[in-house]
Amino acid sequence: MAYVESISVNDTSLDNHKYAIETIARNIPGLKGSDLVPAMDHGSRWRRKRLSSNQETWNMWVSDNLASTGLPPATTEAQRASLNANLDEVTQLLRTNHAASGYDAPLKVVRKMKSDASSPSDIYRVSYGEVINQTGITYANTQDCARFGAIINYVDPRWYECNSGGTKTASTLTADGNPGGTAIMTRMTITLTDDDTSNPYIQNVTTGSKITWNGGNPSGNIVIDTTDLTAKIGGNSVVGNIDRTGSTTTDWFVLQPGVTNDFTANVPFSISYTKAFY
Repeated sequence: MAYVESISVNDTSLDNHKYAIETIARNIPGLKGSDLVPAMDHGSRWRRKRLSSNQETWNMWVSDNLASTGLPPATTEAQRASLNANLDEVTQLLRTNHAASGYDAPLKVVRKMKSDASSPSDIYRVSYGEVINQTGITYANTQDCARFGAIINYVDPRWYECNSGGTKTASTLTADGNPGGTAIMTRMTITLTDDDTSNPYIQNVTTGSKITWNGGNPSGNIVIDTTDLTAKIGGNSVVGNIDRTGSTTTDWFVLQPGVTNDFTANVPFSISYTKAFY
């Protein structure tokens, strides 16, 4: 049907003659955590919060149309059968509870969007979630279409820059710079280059994050994965040498969107990440 903007789930477009999303109720994720309440002072003390999971509500319709023609079958019996088949198809798609390899949750949701009002072009963002509500289905009195609502819970409330297939787009910082996006970025791979420097470190002065490899001369590049919380040299784990003394963030490392992030390091470094959005 080629909506200007659309959504696909596990590589199946929810924009076709059989079924589609009619309306979407989106939320901006909330914050979890609370401020500190000192017993011997007035008021409270602000503490950095973390993002909670996020939800969307999709109101969807299902028709008795055939995929091949975009039209209903010729007979009433065939129309009922087509509606039932289309409803089974979209229900199976949305109700899977198997997370494929590389998925954070069972549903890979890719949002096709328009960007740049002066010269519109397609951009894509991906997130992962699952349907969490009991689904009530309302049938038209003519039995030729049905409607239902699905609540999608996103385990990571951020949307990530990607291509049309949902593969995340990598960005890189090797010096001070604005990482882009609109949401804080905490998932990245940091490489500290071996140049015979003892106890190499990197610090984001803007966010307060700091990581030190406290083990003398590493004798190889240190690859730090802040998603899986690993550190390796030549494929071998050295996570026991990771020291976060001096860091003021709960996450291993944080990039702040919309501003220049100022870094200090005693070795060359590279940060590979994906721009995140609300």
